[in-house]
Amino acid sequence: MSLLERVQKILDEKGITIKQAERESGLSNATIRKWATQNPSLDSIVKLAKYLQVSVDYLACGEEAPLPTRFQVYCDGVPLTESEADLVAMYRLLPEEHRKESFEFIHFKYSHFVVGGEKASIYSTYSDTSKPQEESGPARGDNTKSGTA
Repeated sequence: MSLLERVQKILDEKGITIKQAERESGLSNATIRKWATQNPSLDSIVKLAKYLQVSVDYLACGEEAPLPTRFQVYCDGVPLTESEADLVAMYRLLPEEHRKESFEFIHFKYSHFVVGGEKASIYSTYSDTSKPQEESGPARGDNTKSGTA
């Protein structure tokens, strides 16, 4: 399918005439029809793609650009490193009982090196379990520090 045919198909689906599309997208009269014999400028394709709310890739080639395979994940406004994202992925693959054990180990390390000794379990704060859990809560007194776990 040619660019002009693809544009005409989209316009037909949206109930828009070529003249209306040219006027409302900021293109000169007969610009789109000239695409049957002339190559369009990139600027014209971009304007029309924005107007039609389709990607330039789709308008020019008939294909959408592939989505990125890995999305950036943030925690406290800071992007996770690849190793942090890998830890989350591995954690998700563990059975529930191993998740709790892993969580408690990380919390122990966090408490020892960051908070300074808080030992109450906070696992239940982050998990949805029906079993009773150990008491959970914030650090108290001199054990408080800014930041999040």
